[in-house]
Amino acid sequence: MKTINTYYKDYLGLVEFVQQHQQLLVSQENTAILVQVFSGRYEAEFIERLTGEILAVLPLAYIVGTTASGVIMNGEVSGLNTVLSISVFQHAVLRGRSFHKVDQEDFQFGRHIAASLASVAAKALILFGTGNSFNVDQVLKGIEMETPRLLVIGGNAGTNSMMNPAFVFYNQDIVKCGLVGLVLEGDDLEAYLYSNLGWQAIGKEMTITEVKGSRVYTINNIPAYQVYQRYLGIDKIGNFLNVVEFPLILKRRGILTARTPMIYYKDDSIGFAGEFAEGEKVRLSFGDQGLIFEMIEKLCQEINQRAVEGIFVYSCESRRGFLQDFASIETRPLQKLAPTAGFFTAGEYYHSVGMNQLLNATMTVLVLAEQGDSLQKQGKMTCDGVGCTDTVYSLYQDSIAGRSSGVMKALAHLINTVTTELEQANKELYYIGLHDSLTGLYNRTFFEQGMKHLAKVDDSVGIIICDMDCLKLVNDTLGHEFGDRMLRLLASIMLESCREEDIVARIGGDEFAILVKGNAESEAEGICERIAAGAKKVRDLRKDNLLYLSVGFAFKEKKSAQSLSEVFKNADNAMYQYKLKYKDQVRNAIMKGLDQMNVDRP
Repeated sequence: MKTINTYYKDYLGLVEFVQQHQQLLVSQENTAILVQVFSGRYEAEFIERLTGEILAVLPLAYIVGTTASGVIMNGEVSGLNTVLSISVFQHAVLRGRSFHKVDQEDFQFGRHIAASLASVAAKALILFGTGNSFNVDQVLKGIEMETPRLLVIGGNAGTNSMMNPAFVFYNQDIVKCGLVGLVLEGDDLEAYLYSNLGWQAIGKEMTITEVKGSRVYTINNIPAYQVYQRYLGIDKIGNFLNVVEFPLILKRRGILTARTPMIYYKDDSIGFAGEFAEGEKVRLSFGDQGLIFEMIEKLCQEINQRAVEGIFVYSCESRRGFLQDFASIETRPLQKLAPTAGFFTAGEYYHSVGMNQLLNATMTVLVLAEQGDSLQKQGKMTCDGVGCTDTVYSLYQDSIAGRSSGVMKALAHLINTVTTELEQANKELYYIGLHDSLTGLYNRTFFEQGMKHLAKVDDSVGIIICDMDCLKLVNDTLGHEFGDRMLRLLASIMLESCREEDIVARIGGDEFAILVKGNAESEAEGICERIAAGAKKVRDLRKDNLLYLSVGFAFKEKKSAQSLSEVFKNADNAMYQYKLKYKDQVRNAIMKGLDQMNVDRP
């Protein structure tokens, strides 16, 4: 097998190119000639003329082609050119067809394609499609159903403008809605697939909560657009197209898969360039140049261990948009291994681990060789010129990537770290917002929320108000640290005296409250008795436990028209009546305790 690539300029240039390689192209040893056409022009008339010219000079050629938003020729990336990649086989057999999508279900359409092209001897299926006009995910699943082991690779036709239609073609048959496919067969044919993502996941993991096909309505029960707006500041009108560089990342069968946002809908849902399933876990991501180049180096090393006579790259147009002038840095190293050609897709077709997938933001690679003509020697390939690693690093140093990759890695680490810290901080803030920092009991905010909730429940409810007596005197005499210890002691007594379902809160400096649900009168009365007994017990254990309380309670019966605010006031009044009744007795007891502690009174 041999591969030669060229730009198409005109018919005379094509004739001259064929004449230059006549010995290769007309050899009697050839079993098949494949011409892949990647067109930067979008006129059907141009394609009809071009394919006719190719068949005029190479009448036995199999032509499979697509429009493209960008093309790759001998490792170099360009925009509006048209590339002809000609592969000549000495052993392989080719079979191809065009498939016009009419009214078949997408899954069945895929099964039909597989049944028409696949065979036991098939090694790989090159597939180009007009993916925006049907559900490619389902088509690929249909092919997988029929041929789960067949290597499928290719992509959706690209275009550089909404005004220019994308289409694919087989020989002279132009397909504006459907796919074209070509199967490569042969015992001597070696075919390998590779992929390179290089997008770094950032932020917290989220869940797809509502989706229909490729249209995502909610993520974490939040409208999909609002998720992008929250984390990226994306304006749905002004700069929504910027989100293309921030796909969602998910993992399927161990493979990281990107889904690029494409369409904003008025209901704040987003149409992605591929399907999701409800419940799938996703994260936002961004392109990391350093990671992309590291993976290219690894890719070169892997390919370098195999026989390789032709490399075909089907890469996402978003990568070209992200890398811009440095897009060739991904493909030049491959040219050092073998002639490299391809195009930039609107979605990549890829097979791995027995599964066909539609990918986004990914560079996919098909490597072909025929064993009889292999350059492989003891598992090593000879790289003409600069080695793969040297090539990557020299380009690396000539680009901004060398300066930015470390920053990007640090940024990803920072964002992930901050995300973890923020999640923990949010949990802590939520706890702090509803709890008293000194005692660990609920605070007034939570208590009032509990009152609002119970006000809607048709059940008996009791409220207990508990006040620590003479706290100011204790603080002024023994210090606030001592007073705080008494408050914590009271909190523990109250918790021990209550049921698990009761709400115990500190609602003021020396004031506590309890919400009691169900059989309120008897339960509240019992709690008050246990609190009073607990306070007496700790005073008896230690004379310096100057813990004296005033307690009052009130309740409303089931189906009572009385409001909980009135119940609270009644409980508060009952507590103050108790305090007034025993005020002098309690103060004298505390004074006596201070005398026994040999503390000067204020």
